[in-house]
Amino acid sequence: MRFRLSTSTCIPALTLMLFSTQPVLVATPPAHAQDVACAVPVPADPPAAAADLDQVRTIATGAGVKVAVIDTGVAQHPELNQLIPGNDYVTPDEPRPFQDCDAHGTVVAGIIAGTTTGIAPDAEIIAIRQSSAHFRTTTAPVPDGSPEAEDIPGAGNLDTLARAIHNAIDLGADVINMSVVSCVEPQLAARVDTQDLRLALGRAELDGVAVVAAAGNANHECPPGSTVYPAHFPTVITVGSRADSHTMAEYSLPVPDEHIAVSAPGRPQAALSSDGNGFTGGVAGDRGDAQPYEGTSFAAPVVSATVALLRQRYPDASPAQIRAMVDGAAEPSGGAVDTLTTLTHLPPESHRSGRDDDTDPVTVTPVEKTVATAPRKTGVVLTILGLFALLSTAVGSLLVSRRNI
Repeated sequence: MRFRLSTSTCIPALTLMLFSTQPVLVATPPAHAQDVACAVPVPADPPAAAADLDQVRTIATGAGVKVAVIDTGVAQHPELNQLIPGNDYVTPDEPRPFQDCDAHGTVVAGIIAGTTTGIAPDAEIIAIRQSSAHFRTTTAPVPDGSPEAEDIPGAGNLDTLARAIHNAIDLGADVINMSVVSCVEPQLAARVDTQDLRLALGRAELDGVAVVAAAGNANHECPPGSTVYPAHFPTVITVGSRADSHTMAEYSLPVPDEHIAVSAPGRPQAALSSDGNGFTGGVAGDRGDAQPYEGTSFAAPVVSATVALLRQRYPDASPAQIRAMVDGAAEPSGGAVDTLTTLTHLPPESHRSGRDDDTDPVTVTPVEKTVATAPRKTGVVLTILGLFALLSTAVGSLLVSRRNI
């Protein structure tokens, strides 16, 4: 049984929530065609950088770390200096990993590694186009017996997601971001064949690749209680979306208690435009108004970027240790991740011991504590006076004793 990771249209609240729909059983035809016009990004002024971004960048910048963005493609953009082409599972015959027709993967990549506002600006981005809401599969006739007649998975299903993970590992990814979900009703989950996806995630774990995925957005096709792939796999850091620093967004799907679940802001002020120029505040709606980006899709890259910085600081850390670092530094209520807090949080004992890597992590210089010297001087004076008093007493006693002899 194969399920497709599909996309939803914008909901009435004027938020862009891609990759949160219930999967649809689909055939696996050999060709793909575009039948929906590409999303049109609405221009916006460059956003202000986060208040603590400069401080974060003095600790780590993601240099030497590769982050795979398994998404709708990533457009080439002046803000993304280090793009690596991965596979294209949407139009495999004419690969275009740098085409982002959905204005989604580029936003994700910009949150991670944008020069101006990216959390890990020196990280390399591996662009893997795994799905698109603007393409449909076709059933073009092929001669019997030809290679094209074989059962080839179509774009946007769990099979191509597994293949995308393998592709990311093959290209040397240190971190994988998946702002894609496939929702299944719990009673149907046992019928879904997830073996290939499970094996791909298992390989990532063994090869030291940290995996981050969006928790998913609740709607009529993906209600709370759904089984969500890949978010509900135990080796995945699952990221929900916050409405503010104290409250989870209403649409953010909950995660089973046994999984590591954290959260981050899911609404960027402005994002990299998928047309390759400047910034955008959202995509144009039917009336030309900007429908802002919002969803767990855009919370996940905040955590992926944070993980990339941890990878730079602790290059020998295992995925399990990375998960422990992120989870240990997150707020107890709702798991809010703050990048600066995570970077300066003391790593687990299991990682602090036994370091044998050649590259020392970037260190954080603690603030010098002002030590008051006056009490120490006073203590010394009192000690000397006390000794003098004892000596005087002893001498006096000796004189008295001699007089009584």
